[in-house]
Amino acid sequence: MDELGFNKIAAAVLATALGYMGIKELAHAVIHVEAPAKPAYALEIPEAAGPVEEIELPFPQPTWIAEMDAERGAKVFKKCTSCHNAEEGGNNGTGPNLWNVVGAPAGQHAGFGYSSAMKSSGVVWNFEELDSYLERPSKYISGTAMNFVGLKKEKDRAAVIEYLRVASSNPVARPEPAAASEMDTEEVTVPQDDTLIVDAPPNPLDDAPMEDVQPETAETSEE
Repeated sequence: MDELGFNKIAAAVLATALGYMGIKELAHAVIHVEAPAKPAYALEIPEAAGPVEEIELPFPQPTWIAEMDAERGAKVFKKCTSCHNAEEGGNNGTGPNLWNVVGAPAGQHAGFGYSSAMKSSGVVWNFEELDSYLERPSKYISGTAMNFVGLKKEKDRAAVIEYLRVASSNPVARPEPAAASEMDTEEVTVPQDDTLIVDAPPNPLDDAPMEDVQPETAETSEE
């Protein structure tokens, strides 16, 4: 190959390379889009939900009443017999005799030396007070001399309280389940003829001439 032929080939390769680079830059200039300084819209990230507020139901609930079992309560009460008894005319021990205790004022059993905290508590041993006290005595009446960790299970407390309820010359009635507070509801006024009247916005076609009213095309759905 002579020198002229070689130069032609080199020029063709160079022209092809320059053409490819030019096409690439042109395409970049045409297609390239600058990112805006401020996004067109922003996605709002929801804040994490706070802790769920626990709703305290009124006492007693039906589940608590269902656990009132005197026979089972007698078995649980064995934990208490080192200090108490619930027999009619029974002697006081480290703790007072508990006959007739349900419905009685706290710190009033004859012949027992109560702590000042118990005597001044003003508590009357109804079902709710007994349940709260038996769960953790030292927390419910601060300063009480009763050194007992408490009954953590609701069913144990309900059973023991039933056992103490019937340990009486005149047992108080079993409690009724407490009703939850009723939710507020909107009042709807119904006329005497039982026809519910609902105000609707005016229809602009009501006052239009009949010839201006065009029938609508009915739509059907197979959903």
